[in-house]
Amino acid sequence: MQTFKYYAVVTPDLEDDCYLVRFPDLKNVFTDGETLLEAVKHAEEVLEGMLEVMIDYNRQFNPPSPVSAFKIEEGESLIAIEVDVTPKGTDGDFKQELIDY
Repeated sequence: MQTFKYYAVVTPDLEDDCYLVRFPDLKNVFTDGETLLEAVKHAEEVLEGMLEVMIDYNRQFNPPSPVSAFKIEEGESLIAIEVDVTPKGTDGDFKQELIDY
């Protein structure tokens, strides 16, 4: 098992009365939720699922940026999302190299 920590940007969507979540370090990884708590839970689930697939298929993905690299707009929040990932076919003891693409 390996722990990954990525930052997510949470934006309230006043028109649809929900919270939008995106991961700036990861292409096309986003989710939402009706409440902030639900949005964070969905963010954990989507991050864990995406990382499992990328690792299982030996795909490259960006490493997490330091918090100082992010600039958020007024009304947005930056939240650290941490997940534990165990790829299929392993006993949990592995190390994934993160590579910029």
